[in-house]
Amino acid sequence: MPSDLLQAHLQHTAISSPECSYAQLLPLDPARALDLADAYFTAYPPGMAAASRAEAREEMASTFTQEYGKVLENASFMAVRKGKAVGAIMVVAESIWEEQLSGPFIIDRFTAPAHQGHQLGRSLIAAAMLACKEQGARTLSLRVGEGTSPAAHRLYAQAGFLPIP
Repeated sequence: MPSDLLQAHLQHTAISSPECSYAQLLPLDPARALDLADAYFTAYPPGMAAASRAEAREEMASTFTQEYGKVLENASFMAVRKGKAVGAIMVVAESIWEEQLSGPFIIDRFTAPAHQGHQLGRSLIAAAMLACKEQGARTLSLRVGEGTSPAAHRLYAQAGFLPIP
């Protein structure tokens, strides 16, 4: 198993409240794809996730057409502030990249830089974890990569994600 995979055991993890006073947490909505693509594009260092806004829009469209796996609509959320999507967590039924890994998989979690520092990432992760647990999932996994910030690494560790042995 690659060392960049993390997993939370949902049945044995205390999940914090997904409530957030800064923004509304709503089900992921394809109608907000442009807002989501803009937040996605700005959330990563230049060229790390998408080289351009157009590429970010293509990647968001690919998410909604299930090219990265079957999106779990009841476990994927977006943060909306003043009518604009400013962050999201996208969970698929299972990873299309790691065949030996079963269970829900976070394909992306991001927050636009202007909205970081308001607990959105923590709330999005908690909402996804709680939804997956309520649906009977035992684990929730994700991959960290080059563009994963030290703050995101801390956030995942605090939420109970550990390297998969």
